[in-house]
Amino acid sequence: MNECWRESPQLGRAPSETRAMPPDPGRPFAVPVPVRVLACGCALAACVPQTDLVAAGSPTPGTSAAATAGAAALVDPMPGASDVPLNLASILVRFPNAVSVPDGTVIIKGGGRAAAASAVVASDCPPSEPGTCLRVPLAELLMPSATYVVSLGDGVVDGAGQPLSAGPIGQFVTAAAADLMSPVITAFAIDPSGPCVLVSFETDESAAGAVWMRGGGMERIVSAGAGATRFSVATSMASFAGGTDVQLGARAVDLAGNTAETAAVSMTVPMGLLPIAITKVQANAAGPEPAQEYVEIRNLGQQAVDIDGLSIEDAKGADALPPFLLDAGAYALIVPSGFDAASPVDVRPRAGTPLIRLDARIGFDGLANGGEIVRLRTAQGTVISSYGGFVDVSAAKWSGKSVHRVPEDACDQAATWTRLPAAPTPGWAAPL
Repeated sequence: MNECWRESPQLGRAPSETRAMPPDPGRPFAVPVPVRVLACGCALAACVPQTDLVAAGSPTPGTSAAATAGAAALVDPMPGASDVPLNLASILVRFPNAVSVPDGTVIIKGGGRAAAASAVVASDCPPSEPGTCLRVPLAELLMPSATYVVSLGDGVVDGAGQPLSAGPIGQFVTAAAADLMSPVITAFAIDPSGPCVLVSFETDESAAGAVWMRGGGMERIVSAGAGATRFSVATSMASFAGGTDVQLGARAVDLAGNTAETAAVSMTVPMGLLPIAITKVQANAAGPEPAQEYVEIRNLGQQAVDIDGLSIEDAKGADALPPFLLDAGAYALIVPSGFDAASPVDVRPRAGTPLIRLDARIGFDGLANGGEIVRLRTAQGTVISSYGGFVDVSAAKWSGKSVHRVPEDACDQAATWTRLPAAPTPGWAAPL
């Protein structure tokens, strides 16, 4: 495919070289990078994507496949969208749980006829909408200024083999012409945060976004969602060795399949990153505080890690951790010196869970119930995991409950932590 450059009123003409800006660990920085257009549109007859899969996924935790698998929804284009290009490349449909979708059972119909579609492709769901997502590529142009209804036909079954109800799941209205222009990416910002990097950007039209990272002979591509114009995604740098120079950028693909990509920004992966995560925080213990408070950590790596030299800190103070070898996959509780594992009112730690006792309290004066940041640092000052104090647990009904990171290997952001305190599970995985 031939490359081309697009004039951008926000950014000017894109130069051929890559700009590199050093990260500032203390604050996010906005990068006015040029946009490199990878595909300025394709010949309409050649816009048919390659397809070959039928999707299968895992049920969303805590839901019943039989009860919810039929709740399919149109994700991209957004339901009710207008001015959808005639050369729409594909549609994205989301199911809450695992499904089997034979070709031809997702029907896109407008003006009294169904649009020709290719085989169904498994796809990433938007981060805020987990489930099983399927992309259905279109094999022909749509009709102009027409209302198209997306429906589920007979033959779709859930993970248990039960048929799902047929019927409409969304609709959109097409534009009067095809779209041959790529999206414009603006407001590209990067915020290094411990072992993770938070990336945000915007587009001038609805698109599917992604963030890519390349370094040390590796490449990672992380979906930032679809059917949106504002994107925000957090991704871990732990898969790259400390000191590795990593190139990072954003990519956007519009509804017609036109693609744009930012120029790369250089970052250096912090030294001393360890595969240890803060997985639970209990600030409002049922027993006496701060004695019964704890911070749970877990070794997410494949080898044992010595925590000697690490420190745990709250907003006002820090405590050095004693030497201890934390086994691969194991949990441990960081607790005050007076912690009682046999407390009759707090949930007891799982048998065999190591207790890493501090000389006194956690942090300056124990953990604040109103929500307080907690960090795990190396002796060199690198933050290897943190909890942003996102949840207020001060209400009496939250006494004895804890806040959980779900999933445990996710980056630290508000959506990573349980929205409300949940049943404590000190020393084992969070409840589903």
